[in-house]
Amino acid sequence: MIEKMGGRRALLASSAFLAAVVIAAIAVPLALNSGTVPGHAIAVSQAGPWQLGSDRVPPYENGIDSWVVGDDLVLVNDTYAVAYARSDGKERWRIPSPSGHFCGASTSVVDNHIAVGYGDLCSSAAVLDVNAGKLLWQRAMPITSSGSPSEAKLDEHAVLEIVGGSVVVVHYQQLLGLDAATGAVRWSEVTPPTDEKVYSNCIPSDGMPRSTDFVLLSHCSAKDSGDDLYVAVAVDPATGKPKQHNEFVKSKSYLTMAWVSASPLVAYLSDASKGVYETLDDSLEPVSTIEAGDALNGFMGDVGFGYSLSGISNGTSHRRSRALVTGTTMLALTSPQKPNRLAAFDLRTGAKRWEAPAPGGGIVAAPLAVDHGQVIAVVSAGQDSPDQRIVKFSLDTGAVTPVRTVSLRGSGDRRLAPWFCRLFWADGVVFGVRGIYSGQSAALVFRLG
Repeated sequence: MIEKMGGRRALLASSAFLAAVVIAAIAVPLALNSGTVPGHAIAVSQAGPWQLGSDRVPPYENGIDSWVVGDDLVLVNDTYAVAYARSDGKERWRIPSPSGHFCGASTSVVDNHIAVGYGDLCSSAAVLDVNAGKLLWQRAMPITSSGSPSEAKLDEHAVLEIVGGSVVVVHYQQLLGLDAATGAVRWSEVTPPTDEKVYSNCIPSDGMPRSTDFVLLSHCSAKDSGDDLYVAVAVDPATGKPKQHNEFVKSKSYLTMAWVSASPLVAYLSDASKGVYETLDDSLEPVSTIEAGDALNGFMGDVGFGYSLSGISNGTSHRRSRALVTGTTMLALTSPQKPNRLAAFDLRTGAKRWEAPAPGGGIVAAPLAVDHGQVIAVVSAGQDSPDQRIVKFSLDTGAVTPVRTVSLRGSGDRRLAPWFCRLFWADGVVFGVRGIYSGQSAALVFRLG
């Protein structure tokens, strides 16, 4: 079912437009959160900051992922998929999960399509056309991890990616290839590596598309010693067969594993107290290690968007990281629960290039993009401040240049807390989506600038 917003009568539209012109001539507000708009949508009279709060965004529990696609901001949470116009925040379409909850989504939009998982124990898949706002196909997945439906190991989440004409699905110990155009099953494999003389009980934690293949990140036990092994596996999306694999970390137990980047390939691993970033080359060989430190003072910050890096997910799911990889540089930040620091690391050596505090004693929510040699970041003025600063850090030196400040105010003492949001930089503007639903947030979906 697709829910779309209807148009207003011409007379009402004309009256609303004239009223908006008069109001705009008096003042251009920074925070647009007044009035009642039916259908959970908001229309803004001019391009500029806007925000949607709990009175305009239907409830959900966890965000799964979001994307800037053309003129829209598209997001999938556990309850529905929705698109908002970037210019004014107006809802363009909304689709509920066909059954149960959405439980996974592809990281990239391919030809205006994303793959989603849904249903009880994440047992079904579909492809969503984000332009039309409709599901092109949907189907139950033949999850048979051990080769027998009665012995299937079902999971609560899944990784789904569109690559090479296939929707590659990682579902516990099952690897599936579905035709991206029709949903037909192309192949089905037990997740590699499967060499029983070397490995036992290999369970994938994450997967991402990389150029023309798909790369798994798995935890295995060594058959002879029982040591923990962390293995990267490149899979052919046309057949599901492994092309190459390599153990890049041994003999340490981690609770969290996630790909931070596919190009270059960077993995994040952490236990309850410390984490590391591992960079791999095209042959899946280790290149460098960056010690992330501890959760409070180290560079371990997760994005807080849905299934986050610091939490233990009940399933195979891609976890967005707040770290940003650009070329041979990784940008990471310390915990956003207090005034924090942004740092740049050389992925070729693991060395730290520079480290800079948030300007004005603020909190860097996330590095968003690199634009003409400048790292774009959102810096909150503080835990209790409505002011959000868009700031540039020099990619070479970390020197800071403030760009502008935007205030997003909620009713009462509500604040934005952008470190709980997935943030985007597009056409000189910041957009954000809150990962975990909160009726106390000043905004769940918003535009700064």
